[in-house]
Amino acid sequence: MVSRLRRSVLVPSLLVVAALLAACAGPAPVAAPAAGPGFPVTITHAYGTTVVPARPQRIVALGTADVAIAHAVGAPIVGALRNFAGDPNLPYVQPPLPPEVLGIPADPEADLERIAGYRPDLILAVTSPLVLDRQSYDQLAAIAPTVTYGTSLYAASMQDDARQIGRAIGAEAKVEELITAADARVAALRTELPGLSGRTYLFGQARGEVLPMVVGEQNLSTVFMRSLGLRVPEAFVNAPATAALAPGTVGVSYENAGLLDGADALFITFAGSGDRQQFEGNKLVQQLRAVRGGTYVPLTTDQAVALQAPNVVAVDWLIGQLRPTLQKVAAGR
Repeated sequence: MVSRLRRSVLVPSLLVVAALLAACAGPAPVAAPAAGPGFPVTITHAYGTTVVPARPQRIVALGTADVAIAHAVGAPIVGALRNFAGDPNLPYVQPPLPPEVLGIPADPEADLERIAGYRPDLILAVTSPLVLDRQSYDQLAAIAPTVTYGTSLYAASMQDDARQIGRAIGAEAKVEELITAADARVAALRTELPGLSGRTYLFGQARGEVLPMVVGEQNLSTVFMRSLGLRVPEAFVNAPATAALAPGTVGVSYENAGLLDGADALFITFAGSGDRQQFEGNKLVQQLRAVRGGTYVPLTTDQAVALQAPNVVAVDWLIGQLRPTLQKVAAGR
């Protein structure tokens, strides 16, 4: 029977995981490397502490930022989360990772055997949707030392998530360079487009009969857009954002779609195949300022994922994707 990474199954015993590792194809594990400068290192996270005994040589990365940051600093990734948006590689991960590395689906039903088969000496899950509770963490930690988020998924800033990854892989100085570059890119955009300051936006999804809008003050996308000078419309500032539909969201019905008119820019993604047609065909939506003024953007999945949970490697790419619309907003069009 295939073991799955999910909350509804029992945590595999160490004996079971050891048997899985022994059964995996491929050469026997190599001898453990010398610890190296800065190791061993102890990382504190939501589920306790993890000791990384030596500089990792075989990393499995299970979140978008985990993959992007570890790859950007040259860490040895042997297994990685596969992008579910078409191309298995994230668009801002360069050079692309080879297909054999991208063998882990972005799915909470990911096979534990598949992860174990990479024979990792470190599992990075700082931004991973595969680790949502103690049980899923323990399943991974039984395979290899596992480092995850500080308190909860996407609760920290993108900068602090990057630092957590940097500590685990022994690349703190290189990660700080990535953070500095991302912050400088944001600052440059604000200088280039001063008209963005004080303008409004909404980012959300068309999902059946409801439109979840991401407006939570501490949501990563809200923080990112605020760093560009943008804010949510006044009608949403004190709205009771919850996790009922998605973290930090407020649900808007189509009959109340006129509330979206407060946004100078409107960024929308779509849950199902018919949702875009329904959204764009709605009479109230068609009258929105952003729709009539050309600042409504139907997001691709890659764009939506990067905006929902920005990371320091993705910032330059994401700004490039949003820039044509941001230029219009800054110009008052």
